[in-house]
Amino acid sequence: MRTGLECGHWKTLPLLELGRSQTDPSTHTFATPTKRINSHDDLNTFLSSAAHTTLTSFLNLLNASVTPISTDPPTDYRKLFTNSPSITVSPAVQSIISLVSDLTALVDTVPPEEGPRRFGNKAFRTWTALVAERINAEDGLLEKYLPSSLLSLPGAKDELKSYLLNAFGSGQRLDYGTGHELSFLAFICALYLLGFFTPSSDEPALATKALKTYLILIRKLVKTYNLEPAGSHGVWGLDDHSFLPYIFGSAQLTTCPVNGKPERGVPKQGDVVKKETVDDWRERNLYFDAIGFINDVKTGPFWEHSPILYDVSGVQGGWAKINQGMIKMYHAEVLGKFPVVQHFHFGSIFPFPELSSEPHAQPKGPVHSGSSYTPAPIPASQPPTRAPWATPSAARPSGAALPGTPRQPPMEGTRAPWAAAGASMPPPPGPEGTRAPWAAGGPPLGPEGTKAPWATGGPGKMPPPPGPEGTKAPWAK
Repeated sequence: MRTGLECGHWKTLPLLELGRSQTDPSTHTFATPTKRINSHDDLNTFLSSAAHTTLTSFLNLLNASVTPISTDPPTDYRKLFTNSPSITVSPAVQSIISLVSDLTALVDTVPPEEGPRRFGNKAFRTWTALVAERINAEDGLLEKYLPSSLLSLPGAKDELKSYLLNAFGSGQRLDYGTGHELSFLAFICALYLLGFFTPSSDEPALATKALKTYLILIRKLVKTYNLEPAGSHGVWGLDDHSFLPYIFGSAQLTTCPVNGKPERGVPKQGDVVKKETVDDWRERNLYFDAIGFINDVKTGPFWEHSPILYDVSGVQGGWAKINQGMIKMYHAEVLGKFPVVQHFHFGSIFPFPELSSEPHAQPKGPVHSGSSYTPAPIPASQPPTRAPWATPSAARPSGAALPGTPRQPPMEGTRAPWAAAGASMPPPPGPEGTRAPWAAGGPPLGPEGTKAPWATGGPGKMPPPPGPEGTKAPWAK
């Protein structure tokens, strides 16, 4: 696998260093993770911390592993399909898949409570309590699937189970969002750093097979217990619950550099609005799978309930451009948003600097004997500002060019990848009564400060949809 430097993307992240930073669990000092982000000052501390660097590096490592042109030599993109038999599932990866599958089976034992409910179903609390019981047990699910040589170390189980238990939503708030998804990424990353997985071998299976199994569980939880989106921007968010499938899914389709010519058979980015194409690709690709789930649970025109994804489908430059922008957006909208990361728990593997603005936020968990953990010196990622795909572009392209590399060149600002100085996307066809709020012929429906990223202000451009200032897309100009 080539590094970000060799691929020409994310040049400040020598990703392979992450694999070399594995620590010896037997000499590691574990600590029970605790909540540490209690203010925006704490958030800023996190953004410049080793924990942030480790998480972003691992994200980019997985992204590179499923990007066809990032391997050396380049991989046939069909071999990186989610359901491809070419992706080797090692016993370690299979352990994670089986663990999550067991948790999925538990949902059938806890049916939702009867009766209409506006916000979530309280039976979800019963399920989360049952999961905690199965994981906390002395001979529980972790002991079933993880090596005893690891779990028997002082504090190891307490730290690992904290990341895992926070990965399925909040039983208290009856919600699930990208912050919980981040905890699952942290759980996998922690095991990776502790040597449970094989570097330069298990990454593709983790990014596809393991993540797919996790998404099956999450989608079943969302549908069964009607979970609320956590930390969502509503219609102005990318997705109500998930983000990772859009990153790794766009990577799977990256068969050429930005503005290059994609391989024959690769779907165009605009095909996400075609239900037949989505249904045909959802088992093979994580991006189309995520779009398919949206189609399963939402009704109405796609551009109406998912305007950001609809707009992304018109980005010029192909899947490479989209992949670059998704990673940049993840930095801004997940790792860089207080409502999302405030519930993340920090332990020894993801340490929080002792600079918290809240005295009570200091770790309360026990610290166990052994040497301290120091992540590899991987430079921090670029600040979550302007989206990397932000370049002048025209309306929805007819053919999507695929990415040239999984890592994107640093860009300044968080401007939307689709924000362009050229023509904007016209509203989809439809009867007068159902036309998009930005359709020409009426006055703007929202304040200037919340205009959509595609709003350019020129004649014939779409007027800004309604939305409060606090929820506008981070890439909005």
